[in-house]
Amino acid sequence: MDEKVLKELKLAFACDVYETVKAARKNRDEHVFRHTMAEEDGQMVFAGMFPKQDIMEFPNLTEEFVNKLHTFNLLGVVTDGESGLDMFYLGGMNKPFTTLTNGQEMVRHLVDEPLLAFLEMYFKVKGVMIDFREMNYEEFTTAVESEVFKNTSFSQMSEAQEFLEVIKN
Repeated sequence: MDEKVLKELKLAFACDVYETVKAARKNRDEHVFRHTMAEEDGQMVFAGMFPKQDIMEFPNLTEEFVNKLHTFNLLGVVTDGESGLDMFYLGGMNKPFTTLTNGQEMVRHLVDEPLLAFLEMYFKVKGVMIDFREMNYEEFTTAVESEVFKNTSFSQMSEAQEFLEVIKN
């Protein structure tokens, strides 16, 4: 896999999830937070931040999964709400995610392979057919631009362009 593609995917995901982290700071009584990424055709995709103690109450955890857990964890979930779910360990920390100051700090806590598998399922739910594991960086950016153009209004594209300009500076 092209390292630049991996870096871009991780940063985009981390910055997206970080918006939930910022909002979570206002809810001091809450200890579980969910960042919904998609709800399409009965499928829901979200990233959830859970303390280890809460995860330990989940049924059917494998020893391998439990051994990965930190005090605070980020899980990726894809479910239809009925037939089950796919759960991915995306990363963890021994202090709350709300202590992070930006999305770039979150990148350091993400685990590559489960994140990529989770993002593949996310793209599938969204109907985006990008095989980012096989693309070089130029092919990836071209494919992303094409998907964004197909699925974004002009006003949203303008807002996105302004955001990208801020990030570059």
